[in-house]
This record gives sequence, structure tokens and C-alpha cells, in this order.
Amino acid sequence: MTASMNSLLFGAIADDLTGGTELASMLVARGIPTGCTVGLNAPIPSGNLAHVILLKTRVVAAGDAVRQVLEAAERLVEAGARQIFFKYCATFDSTPAGNIGPCAEALLERLGGGVTLFTPALCETGRTVYQGHMFGGSQLLGESPKRFDPLTPMTDSNLVRVLQAQSKGKVGLMPYLTIDAGAETIRDEMREKGARGETLLVTDTIRERDLAAIAEAAFDLPVMTGNSSVVAHLPPAWLAHGLLKSDDLVAASLPAVEGPAAVLAGSVADRTIEQLERFAENNPLLTIDLASAFTGTDVIAEARAFAERHLPGAMIAIATTAPQQTVETLQQAHGRDAVAAKAEEILAGIAKILVRDFGVRRLVVAGGETAGSVVKALGITRIEMGAYEGPGLSRAIAHLPGLPSDPLALMLKSGKLGGPDIFADVLHDMTRATTIAPAIDRWPPAKPTIEPRKTS
Repeated sequence: MTASMNSLLFGAIADDLTGGTELASMLVARGIPTGCTVGLNAPIPSGNLAHVILLKTRVVAAGDAVRQVLEAAERLVEAGARQIFFKYCATFDSTPAGNIGPCAEALLERLGGGVTLFTPALCETGRTVYQGHMFGGSQLLGESPKRFDPLTPMTDSNLVRVLQAQSKGKVGLMPYLTIDAGAETIRDEMREKGARGETLLVTDTIRERDLAAIAEAAFDLPVMTGNSSVVAHLPPAWLAHGLLKSDDLVAASLPAVEGPAAVLAGSVADRTIEQLERFAENNPLLTIDLASAFTGTDVIAEARAFAERHLPGAMIAIATTAPQQTVETLQQAHGRDAVAAKAEEILAGIAKILVRDFGVRRLVVAGGETAGSVVKALGITRIEMGAYEGPGLSRAIAHLPGLPSDPLALMLKSGKLGGPDIFADVLHDMTRATTIAPAIDRWPPAKPTIEPRKTS
């Protein structure tokens, strides 16, 4: 039996907004009607086959994360979801006291199934797992810049060990020879490991076809976990097993949006720093001095003055991004959490000023925690996703409270993803409508068709 449009085929819970919108955009690119809401209070609309609830739980205490994730799962189950997916970062961002393991175990206890998989790989960007160890390209995760992450420093590349440190149940590995053998072998080994008490299984994943095999093996698990990339391979499995029919697939489109444009960046990733430097070659950039913010300087007033000088005529960027040494000095003086909270508070306040006072209607936000704070500050509870266009490229439309007919073109970008010119390119593209046919038979998808700008 195929899915009914009155109930959900699939429900996802994301621990941050950048990855969650990416997941939704991947389903949209496959042709799956997908809703996307922020937080636990927004209603789940009818008429979709999939729905993603965006939370901001990556770095909260495990108990609080578990509570929010279970509440989100209850809402998705009530809406008819036959599978719940817990989405986390492609670099498994989590400390030994983190909440990936506790959230997954709580979902397993609530929904059953006995065993679940952990598939964080994003093969498109070289984030792979082999012998349980995560790589970023040729670098082990623990030897990459992720070891300096200001909130979740990843110093151990062994994901089996990382997950076991925060889990009650036994963690096992689905080795590459099993994954490479295909879906039936994966299913057989899941059953064997489950019988031995290994209920949390990290999957080796090197190539895109590995993700497809994992999705085929796990399409009917009550609980699945991982990065967004494995979800992109579920729709073909749904079609193959009669849960979906080709008539259910829809084309994705985004309208053109004009208006002032801005970038807000809170990520300290090297890629974000590179992207800001490239943007600043042709556009105004203001870098907030966080150290001065701690001594009482009104940096938000400085940002307002900067916007007054340059909007609406130019695209602008405002960032709290700083070199690693500067961030470490601030953390030593004020504490890791206090520095992160200060940066988020500043950028959230600036976002409200830009959107409400300066009429910004094209906005890119870089950094997962920053995105959560900005979206909350703007009061956004529902996001209409466009189709996935590549790593870091997940455009959307959001409707602003009090301005229902005045949409905001929005992109929430992981700090680690995207090409060097992504900020200017996306802000320009937001002024043009895009359409893309369902990419059910190919992945990654083809680039969308961009309609020419209309001139009067």
C-alpha cells in the first residue's frame, strides 16, 4: 500500500537547524512533499509525506535533549510517521557527555525495533567512516580542525568509542565488508549483532552507493539515525517496496524574492572564514569584536550604524567569526558556553534589526547554533524548503510573524560547507525563481533551472 497524503511516511528530528533544513531539502529534491517546522509548538501541516522538526539541542544537557526529542517523536507518530529519524552532524559533533546516544536509546525504548544504525557520513564532501573511524577527506576527524571546535571539540576519531562513552547499551560496528555486500547482508548482520546485545551500530560508509545500501536495509526500522545524506536514499527504497508511487512525487520550486540582502556568520569554521574573505572582496563586511562586547561596548549599535551606511544599496555581511587563537583566549577568560551565548545573542539581535528595521528579505546564516538563535529571534516557526543543490546549498522561504505576505528568502548554512563564493552567489540567486524536477533516479541531483530575472 502506498502512503496516504493524510498521514506521514517519514518523520525526522534534527538537533540543529542547518542540518535539518538540509535533510528536508534533500527529500524535496527527490520529489517528496516535505514540511519543516521549528520547535515543539508549531503545528504539523497535513498534505505531506515527510516532515522535519527542527530543534536546537546539539549542545544542551542530555536530559533536556532527550525530553525534547521524545516530545517531537510523539508529535510525528501522532501524525502517522512510520519511521522516526534522528538527525545529527556529519562530523558526529558530541562530547562524552553528549546526547546522540541518549536520544537514540530513548527513541528505541519508546518506538521499539531493538537495533538502530548510526550513519553520519556525507560522502559528497569526503566525510566518511572506515573501521569505525571518521575521516574528513584524508584526515582523521581527531586530527582535523574539528578538534578545535569551540563547543564540541572532536578529539577522538573512533565513533564507536565516542558513542559508547555516552550510551548505556552496547555499541557495535557494521564493518565495510558487510556494507559493501549490500542490503540483505546488512540486515542479516543487524539481526546477529542485535541478538548479541549490540543495539547501537555505527556503519562504515565510504561511497554514495554505501548510503543507498544502508537506506535499503533500514527503510523499515522504527528508528534510524545519522546525517541527512542517508535520508536522501530512502525515497527509492520506499518506491521499490510499494510505500510510495511515482504519482506522489512533486517538482520543487522557489519564488523570486527581491529586497536588501545580508549574511550573518557565527561559525568559526575555516571554510566560513574563507567565504567571508571572498565576500569582502566586493561587499561590505563588519566583524564584531567579541572581546569588546564583554567589556560593555554596544556592538549591536555598531552593526546598526554599519547597516545604515550600506543598505539597501549593497549586500552586507556581519560576523562574529574569529581566528582560533582569539576564540581560545576569550574562552579562557569567560568560559566556552558564555562566549558562544554572547555571539548568538549579538547576531540574533542584529538579525531582528536587519529584518524589521532595514527590510532585509534575503538572508544567509552560517553556523548551526547561530541559525537556531536567529530563527528564534525572528519568530519563524515554519520554513518552506527548496530542493537541495549541493553541500551547503539548501535555500528556503520563511514567513515572518506580522508580515505574512512578505516572505524572507533564507538559507541556513553549515559553517563547514559550501564553495568560497557561496554567500554572494546565493544572495544573487534568491532574486530568481527556481524549479527542479524530482531527482528520484539520480543522486546527487542535477542543478536547478534558474529563471531569468524579470525586468520592467
